[in-house]
Amino acid sequence: MKTTIVYTHPWDGSFNHHVLEVTKAQLLAKGHDVDVIDLHQDGFDPAFHVEDLKLFGKGEYNDPKAEDYMKRLKASDEVIFVFPVWWYGAPAMLKGFFDKVFLKGHTYDMDENHNLVGKLDINKAAVFTTGNIGKEIFEHIGDPINKTMIEALFGTVGITNVTWLHCKTVHMEETRNQFLSEIEQYLK
Repeated sequence: MKTTIVYTHPWDGSFNHHVLEVTKAQLLAKGHDVDVIDLHQDGFDPAFHVEDLKLFGKGEYNDPKAEDYMKRLKASDEVIFVFPVWWYGAPAMLKGFFDKVFLKGHTYDMDENHNLVGKLDINKAAVFTTGNIGKEIFEHIGDPINKTMIEALFGTVGITNVTWLHCKTVHMEETRNQFLSEIEQYLK
């Protein structure tokens, strides 16, 4: 089984980086082929430039990294996103990944009724987030992770059966340990 981890955090001393390493180690121990897309380490440019926009409508990539990421996702059986929640949502780096990688013709198409149809066909996925707020706050503000990212965006591109695990108080050892335990259970 090939699992791709999309990771974004600028500091390799962060708890998010620890989550990445633990997740990768558990997957490798299970015999998975693990591919890590580390957006910061790769020097990915999340900004959508004029050159990107000129090709966007044609479903063509200006950024070779974005095209490479799309190919790696298409080759995956499972995808796991690991990132911190900043200002109630995903970091800008991850938003830029979605903007530049998820292009029409590659990750989705339109049917004869102009409905969007996903092309990734990834039937197992997870989102591992950390922050300093609980999921109940997300629900109060419209749930940008579950509703916008998981249901709308992932549903559009063909990423289904998504599990979202969240560490609500990243600075507390007890909740960090509980979060790591939940990840271990998910990966079994």
